[in-house]
Amino acid sequence: MKRMVFLATVAAALLAFSACDKKTSDDLKQKAEDAKQKVETKAKEAKEAANKQFEKAKPKLKEFGEKAKDATQDAMEKTKEAAGSAVENLKNATSTSPAGASPTPAP
Repeated sequence: MKRMVFLATVAAALLAFSACDKKTSDDLKQKAEDAKQKVETKAKEAKEAANKQFEKAKPKLKEFGEKAKDATQDAMEKTKEAAGSAVENLKNATSTSPAGASPTPAP
């Protein structure tokens, strides 16, 4: 009889322990699910904030692109003008030099 009571007590303790393990396991699963939901929510919020900032920056990027395009065009025109001026100066220099003059001095 004492043995039966002991075995019943051990069985009850094992059942209680296994139920406790199940509850702890379920709690951990629930906490993991909650954490997953929080991470997904924060990631979604961060993505939306990044998209909002990108949309906000688009006009500035377009403006900078236009300014860069204009600056490049201006630089090209000034380079063409400088090259044309250099060619014109070279033509003037060669046309005003004496006809028989040698470009290198005679020894």
